[in-house]
Amino acid sequence: HDALSIWYVEARAIQRKIVFHAGPTNSGKTYHAIQRYLTAKSGVYCGPLKLLAHEIFQKSNNAGVQCDLITGEEVVHVDPEGRPASHAACTIEMCSVTTPYEVAVIDEIQMIKDSARGWAWTRALLGLCAEEIHICGESAAINLVTELMFTTGDRISTRL
Repeated sequence: HDALSIWYVEARAIQRKIVFHAGPTNSGKTYHAIQRYLTAKSGVYCGPLKLLAHEIFQKSNNAGVQCDLITGEEVVHVDPEGRPASHAACTIEMCSVTTPYEVAVIDEIQMIKDSARGWAWTRALLGLCAEEIHICGESAAINLVTELMFTTGDRISTRL
C-alpha cells in the first residue's frame, strides 16, 4: 500500500488518462491541448503566468466556452451571479484539486523542477481530478512525469 494513495484521494479514485505534448516553445504543443480543453464539458488550464491564464480565459470566452479566471491577484467569474463556469483558467498555484473536470491542461511542465515553484506542478500533476490531463512542455521532463505517473497508476501517452 503506497503513500500516494492517501494523498489526493479524489484523484486516486478515478482512472486518469495523461497525454504529454512534448516540444520546444512555439511548437504548437499547447495549441492541441487547448483545442481538447475547449471541446470538453468542463476543463481547467493551469499555467505559470497570469498572462497565460488571461490569454486562455479570453480565448475560451471568445469561443463561447464560459471560463473563469483565477490567479493569486484576481478571481473573475463570467456568471453575473458568481456561479463557477464549466471552465477555469488559472495560475498553477490556484488550481483546485477537488473540483472534477473532464479535461485539465498543465502548461510548462518542466517547471516541476523549479526549486521555488515546482511544488505547484507536482500538486497539479498528482492531485487534479480530471479524466484527461494534457501536459505541455519540454521533452526533458518526460522521464520524471512518467515515473510520477507510474506511482499513481495513471495511463500516460506521449505526443512529440
